[in-house]
Amino acid sequence: MAFSQQDKHNKAFAQLVDKLGFQAVQEEILLQALTHPAYFEGIKHPAANDNQRLEFLGDAVLDIVVGEYLYYKYPLENEGVLSKMRAAIVCESSLTAKSIECGIGNALRLGHGSEASGDRKRGSILADAYEAVVGAIYIAKGYDAVKNFIIGCFASAMDQMTEDVFEDKKSLLQELVQGKSALTVTYKVLETSGPPHAPLFKTGVYWGEQLIGIGNGHSKKEAEQASAKDALEKKNNWFDMIKGR
Repeated sequence: MAFSQQDKHNKAFAQLVDKLGFQAVQEEILLQALTHPAYFEGIKHPAANDNQRLEFLGDAVLDIVVGEYLYYKYPLENEGVLSKMRAAIVCESSLTAKSIECGIGNALRLGHGSEASGDRKRGSILADAYEAVVGAIYIAKGYDAVKNFIIGCFASAMDQMTEDVFEDKKSLLQELVQGKSALTVTYKVLETSGPPHAPLFKTGVYWGEQLIGIGNGHSKKEAEQASAKDALEKKNNWFDMIKGR
């Protein structure tokens, strides 16, 4: 028997309710958190009917919970380092991964056009939905509950914050190359795919004319970071070549 999209959504929503421990009287705020503005297909609607206000709140809650955890976990680090650590935890790719892991993506309510264009897998929408769910947990269950949820998602990552994890990959690569070579690194878009509203960029990073890393992303900035990360991970393949050049 084939299940309709509505059937699939209802099942995913029920699973998420169970996972988060929401009571029946709390389900309405969670449903709002899962309702993307595109669900209304461009029809004007009250702000309280979609997830953008909850996303705003959840973003602030994430910052305080993650910031507090890192403050106590790394007592010797300064404000600048702690800010970089927090940014690495609450970045779009990190929140997208947790949104998928928690089943938030499957429970999202989208419009038919948005669904057809693949928005259910779009990183920015999944990350925003995670923030909205955080906001809903805070409203429905309070600070301690949302703190436990966030820490449950990110404690492992926050406990292993090394420089190569939280530092800007483009800056790290630039510093590495400048220390050994007069040439700098440059970035070039190698390929663009996907629909216009959600393009995927494939970018290469070069030392001179030598390609040293490749990465993908839904923005040029994200793809450049991914290519710099790839170059750093493959440093043994090219680093000796540039010494003294």
